[in-house]
Amino acid sequence: MLVPLACAAPPETKLTTAQIRAMLGGHHVTDGRHWGHEYRLDGRMERSENGRTRSGRWSVQNNKLCLLLPEVGKVSPVCFDVGRVEGGELQYRDAGSVVYEGTVIKSPSR
Repeated sequence: MLVPLACAAPPETKLTTAQIRAMLGGHHVTDGRHWGHEYRLDGRMERSENGRTRSGRWSVQNNKLCLLLPEVGKVSPVCFDVGRVEGGELQYRDAGSVVYEGTVIKSPSR
């Protein structure tokens, strides 16, 4: 039985440690409506999610984006696989499920 292409998931390219750093450092990732993450080059991040702004830290370890979110835990980061899908959007995945999907834009100069 053939599966129509319209039902197939878009191809995804899983990013490496170097690719994640290059793609996110100094950039903003957003879905354009509900959330946005600004990744500063010094490892700090500013997150805006559903109208709330919070600070955190980001790093990349073993080909995963790791976010240290104080409201979740002050010691252990939450880590995600990062993939680029057709069309250029990024997906953050945890255990195969998409947690965030958004577009990368250059952060405004401060």
